[in-house]
Parts: sequence; C-alpha cells; structure tokens
Amino acid sequence: MKSHCFLAFLLTIIPVAAEEVHDCIGHCGKQGLWPDFGGEGKPGRKYARDRLVDIQHLALDVTPDFGKRTIKGEVVISFQPIAQALTQLELDCIDLTVDAVAASGAKVLAWRTTKEKLVLDFAEPVAPGAQVAVSVRYHGEPQNGIYFRTPEMGYPAGDTQVWTQGEAENHRYWFPCYDYPNERFTTEVTCRVPEGMETISNGVLLSKEKDAGGMVVWHWKQDKPHVNYLIALAAGYFHKLESSAGKLPLALYVPPSEKDQAALAFRDTASIIGFYEKETGNAFPWDKYSQVYCHDFLAGGMENTSCTFNAANALFPAAVGELDTLHRLDAHETAHQWFGDLLTCRDWSHLWLNEGFASYYTVLYEEVKNGREGFLLSMWREAQKVLGSGDTRPIVWRDYLQPMEQFDSRAYPKGAWVLHMIRSQLGPELYRTAIRRYIEKHRNGIVTSDDLQEIFEETSGRSFDQYFDQWVHHGGAPDLKADFNWDGGAKMAKVTVRQTQKVDEKVPLFRFPLPVRFHVPGADGKVEVKDFTVMVSKAEEDFSFPLTAQPELVRIDPELTVLAKVEFNVSGDMLKKQLASDFMGRLTAIDVLGKRRDEEALKLLEGVLKGDGHHALRSEAARGLGRMGTDGARLVLTAATGVSDERVRRAVVDALADYWHPEAAAALVALAEKEENPVILAAIVRSFAAWPARDVLPYLNRASYHNMVASAAIATLKAQNRTDAVPAIVELLRKQAGTFESQDVAAALDAVASLSRETKDETVQVFLAEFLRSPRRGVAAGAARALGTLGDLRSAAVLRATASLKNDQPAATAAENALAALQSKQTGSAQATEAWKKVEALQRKTEELEKKLEKLQEKDKAAK
Repeated sequence: MKSHCFLAFLLTIIPVAAEEVHDCIGHCGKQGLWPDFGGEGKPGRKYARDRLVDIQHLALDVTPDFGKRTIKGEVVISFQPIAQALTQLELDCIDLTVDAVAASGAKVLAWRTTKEKLVLDFAEPVAPGAQVAVSVRYHGEPQNGIYFRTPEMGYPAGDTQVWTQGEAENHRYWFPCYDYPNERFTTEVTCRVPEGMETISNGVLLSKEKDAGGMVVWHWKQDKPHVNYLIALAAGYFHKLESSAGKLPLALYVPPSEKDQAALAFRDTASIIGFYEKETGNAFPWDKYSQVYCHDFLAGGMENTSCTFNAANALFPAAVGELDTLHRLDAHETAHQWFGDLLTCRDWSHLWLNEGFASYYTVLYEEVKNGREGFLLSMWREAQKVLGSGDTRPIVWRDYLQPMEQFDSRAYPKGAWVLHMIRSQLGPELYRTAIRRYIEKHRNGIVTSDDLQEIFEETSGRSFDQYFDQWVHHGGAPDLKADFNWDGGAKMAKVTVRQTQKVDEKVPLFRFPLPVRFHVPGADGKVEVKDFTVMVSKAEEDFSFPLTAQPELVRIDPELTVLAKVEFNVSGDMLKKQLASDFMGRLTAIDVLGKRRDEEALKLLEGVLKGDGHHALRSEAARGLGRMGTDGARLVLTAATGVSDERVRRAVVDALADYWHPEAAAALVALAEKEENPVILAAIVRSFAAWPARDVLPYLNRASYHNMVASAAIATLKAQNRTDAVPAIVELLRKQAGTFESQDVAAALDAVASLSRETKDETVQVFLAEFLRSPRRGVAAGAARALGTLGDLRSAAVLRATASLKNDQPAATAAENALAALQSKQTGSAQATEAWKKVEALQRKTEELEKKLEKLQEKDKAAK
C-alpha cells in the first residue's frame, strides 16, 4: 500500500522536490480516515494466527444500496480441517447482521455473533480433510471496509461509486471471513448494480447479465490464490481507458469528473510492467491489470490483486507541468503485484517484504524513467526519511498494538535500503538471480524474512546471518564521522571512521563494507580515480591507502551503497572539486554548503542555482540558500524568481518564504501576478502567512484544480489572524464545500474556528456544528476538531452526541478529543464543573444501556 503517501508514518519532514508528492510512502495526510484495523490493541508480541482449516475458495455475492449506503450479501467459504477434528469455526465479523447460516458437508448446530466474531458450532466434529462449505447471508451498514461516495454525500454528480479497502484487516466489516494474511485461496465476487454502472474486481469477468429485478449482475473470478485483504470491489460510474502491455489487458478508471486527467495517470503503466517482468525474470502474474481512482480513498494506493485502487486526489491536470507525476505511485502499486500479492508476508511483522520491495522497485524504475541521477536522488531521499525518523525499532517488530503501526519508515524506505545494500554487495546480476529464485520458489505463497535470507545465501554462497540480524532484526543505522589525513613522506592516505550512534540492545555496532574513492592527480595532469572498499566493524578504525600523490578529492561511499548518516568535513578546495564532480558528489557538497552562512558558500550555491545542468541540484541549491538566511542569499533567490524550470521556481518560492523581509515579499507578490502554474501560485499565497498586510482575500475566488489556490488562501488568512475574513470563508464553504477535497474542507473549518475564538460568535458555532452531520467522514471529523479549536462550551452537547456515534469512528474520536480540550480550557467554576459531571453521568448510563442491549441481542441470536 502506498502510503504515497500510508499512512501512519511518523517521519521527519524533509525538503523534497514538489514532484515527490507521490513518493513511496503513501498514507500521507489520510491517517484520520483509517479505522482501527483488527486485533485487540493489546500490548505484547504478535505472531501469525493458527490455521485450523485450509480455505480453498471464497465466493461473495453482494448488492450495494447507494441511496441507503447499505449492503446485503452472501459469502460461501469452502474449506477442509487441517490436522484436528473441527467442532467450532470462528470467522471475523464486526457490526454485521447475520441473517442465516448453512453448511454442506457438515451440520451447523448453532451460531452466534460476538463483538468481533461469527462463531459456528458443528453438530458433529468435522474430520481432517473433510470438504465443507459454509454459507452466511447477512446485511449491514458498514462504516469500514466498504465506502460509498454519492452526490448526497457531497461528491460530484455523476461520480457515484463504492469501493473497498481490505488492508490491514478491514474486510471483516463488510463480509464474514478469515481476515489474516497467512491463508491463500481463490475467490469470486458477484455484484449487482443499476444499469450503466461499471464494476471492477479481482481476476477476469466471467459474465454480465440482467437479473429479474433489472439489476446488472457482474461475476468476477480470481482463479489463482491470494490472501483475504487483497479481495477488492469497486462499482459505480467511471471514465475508462484501455491499453495493453504485450498481451496483458490494461484498464484505467477515473471518476467522470476527472476524465481530463486520466491519460496522465496511464502513461507509464505498460513501461513499468515491461521493466518489472525483465527485472524479476517473471511475467506479470495475473490475468489483467486495472487501476481505479476513488474519491477520498484512505491512502495513496492499494495493490489489490490485478486491480489497484488509487486516490482520486492524486490525479493532476496538465497545468501543473513537471511539478507532479504519478509514475512513482504507479510503479509502487504495480510492483506489489509480485511483492505482496504473488508473495505475501506471513504476518504484519514481516510487512517490509511487501512494502520494502515495492519501494525499492519503484526506485529501480526511476532509473529507467530519469536515468542514473534519478535513481541516486531517490535513494538519497529514501535515506533521509530513514535517518531523519530516529526510529530505533527493528524492521521485524512484534510489539505493535495494531497492524497499521507497521506501515512506517521501517517497512518502506528502510526496507528498500536493505535490498539496495544487498544488491550493491552482490552486484545487479547475482541479485536478479536471487530474486528470480525467490519468486519462483515462493510464488502463490506466504513468506518471512528467513525465506528471503535463505535465498540470498543459497544463491551467493555467503552467510547473511549478521546482515539480517543488524539491519532487519535490530534497529537504527550507523552514524559515521570520518576524517582524512595525508602522509606525504609515506605517500599514504589515512581515513579514520568512527561509529557514533548510541549502541544498546536495540541498535548494534554495525559491520558493513564502506567504499572510499580518491581522485589522484597524475604527472601528465590527468586525474586517476582509485576505488577501495574497507570493512567497518568497530567504534573507531583507521584505514590506510597507498597513493602516488596527494588526492585532490576524497569521497566516502560515492555511489550511495550504505544506509548511514555520514559527517565528513573536507577542505574548501576539496569541496570545490566535489562541486564540479559527479551527481552524488555535487548533491552532498550542496547539502554541506547549505549548512554554512559564509560568503564562499553563498557564491558556490549561487553558481549551482544558475548553472548546474540538473534541476534537482539547482532546487537543492535554492533550499540551501533558504536555510542560509542571509541578505546575500535572499538577493540571489529574489533574482531567481523568473527561472523557467517550474521545479526550480517552486524551490525558489519555498526558500524565499523563509525570509521575513519586505523585498522577499515584494518579489513573491510580483511573481504571483504572472504565475500560471496553480501549484506554484498556491505556494506563493501560503508564503504570505507572515505578512498580514498582503491581502489574499481575492484568491478565495481564484478558480484552480481542486481549489488548491483557495485552500492556500484560507490557510494564510488563518495564519494572518484575519478575523474579518470569516464571513467570506463561511460563504465560500456554504456554496462550494462540495468542490473541495475533504481534508481541505476540514482545514477551512478549523480556520473559521481559529479566527472566531475571541468573538465566540454563536452563528459560527452553529455553522461548524452543521458539518458534524456531513456524510463525508473527513469533513465530520474536521468539524468536531474545529469545535474544539473554537473552545465554546456551548458546543459540549453536540460534541457529546457525536462522540457517542458508532457509525462514524473518526468523527467520534475527534469529538472526544474536542470535549477533552473544552474541559481543560473551562475555568473550573462550580457551575461548569457540575454541568460536566451531569453530562458524563448521562453518557455512562447510555453506554451501560447499550451494552445490556447488545448482550440481549447476542442471547437472542444464540437461541435461534
């Protein structure tokens, strides 16, 4: 899954090019929409479930009701007990009403539902190997797992859709199942929808025909086994594009309102598949490949078997130019069709076998797309995410409370780096051989980290015990400090390497090969490059290298093969040489210069900004000038606002935004008047946050894709504390809230609340409370947070009602937090305290009555 976004990632924010918006972590900005994904949330180490039965097939027949946002369905699960006679079968099932249960091959004596399970008791023990099929008819109004998007909910007319999201353990909310990744089975999905709608699911479409009631019945079958969370269904109105990768059918579906953006999302898919087939030595493993773009999707993308679902707000118009791209999202989710779908992690502690592979192969495709420089730049950025996180937990970590805690920098960029370091040590060809064997040995199966280690050892003849122990089963990464000295008499270069990370039971003293490169001038004036590799294993070590002359340049890990934070201070002359060397040499030199504030560093960065041939290095130079914070650096940036490359221009805008100087603001105002790229214009508008005198109210009505400029204006008005802007923002939301992304509506509501805190205007409180009823989850949750920001005690009653909701978990959680904030802010008067006590007592009584009612319902079902 791409949290290009996943998604509960606690990463240090680093400056990256705007084109990296859809980089390899993909739940970004969506955490508030994720439900609690299965499990008890209890402390303690987590292990794979016991498999009491071998599930062979699951058949699902579902009818969504778009008006009521409900479903009814029937699921048939075929299985055999594995080793012991089975007297009871438990299926994961939450908040569904089970109407009937039947079985063939066995007799069901009784069944009952609990908070998280559907439990079936058999009249007689079912013998190991006996073939049984259990059928469950049910209905419900699921709040997780399956999601409706309709005009009544505020989505564009004509874009009606429903879609599912299974990872991690979310399908239990819309059909009874075995909701864990260590079981594979074939599936079929039948869906009944009104005529004119499309459906998309796993595998191939077997049939499409009308039933007696006029509904169109679509029947899909996935005849190769996969795991439960990869089952997928999308239905509704879509604009469709079709193509092929060789003989493989390709399709892309977008909401009709986004049809103009469809082609830009589809331009790399065939190329990506062709590259992966060659790189892995294995053909695309499924019968077709579809991509479906979904309104308010919960992540950047989800790699359902043969049909990836992506976030519609990842789409972009041609007007943004080079500032956005979907090839990384496309590459990440497509890589999962091999790594995650064909081979699936046995339990969530080994998630990196899904996400690390997808992240690394995305970067490998980057080399195809953007050359060696693009590959190195991506690996460098992945390293910054890992090193900036400060996370000392191991990749394989079993102490999570919920599976979604695993979807972070350890699984994604660090997992990618684990593979990259192995590839760097073995070489590309031997690495490819190992991966081909890994896929062929474990295809259509579940895998652990030991399975991968075993393949690398079998293929290379090397032991990877220590490698996996330190990089996979321990946490952290090396912090290196290196120094260089030259002994002219002995003609010997000495490099001292220190590991300075805190070493404890979590983070080891690492052992790894470290490349060192010297540029040595010859008698003929030519420079000879001498490469060495040393094995670092101690806290401090000296390494000596015989050279013919004093090197003019020394590089530590010049080709970026070790995941480490490296501090290597070189002389000014060496730094100048490095700034004129290869791509990685220039990039790391720019990074060093950006941390200085002297005139020499300013001139060198100015030279890069004006003259380097690679846009990413010019952009990094702009960021370095932004960090420098001097008048000279500001003048250089001001002069660069007219640069033609929009990627560099965006970096210049972001850098100038850090300068609280009238001339910097004036340069941005001048640029805003002529800027046509909506992404850059939005960035300029946001930069005015520190300048209350800059009136951004006119930008509220500036038309732009997904209202990105208006959203920037609202954020700036909030930062400027423009209380007079509240009526204009309220009017805009009343008229056009449906044209904004959910997260932008939520941000706008918070802006209204923040700007109204002093006035405590009752009309604002009522306005915000109206959005608590929004069927768009992100909006309702945003309204609850906004009421907490407003701090008006009159909101307590409506927040308490929202907190008690069972059908909108994000809003309920946000309301609880808002209530806590209100309580902490209230003055503590006796009257206020007494009021709080009465409200809380009433809530406790309500909860007690609800629990009693649930128990009575369970007893009634058991009796039936």
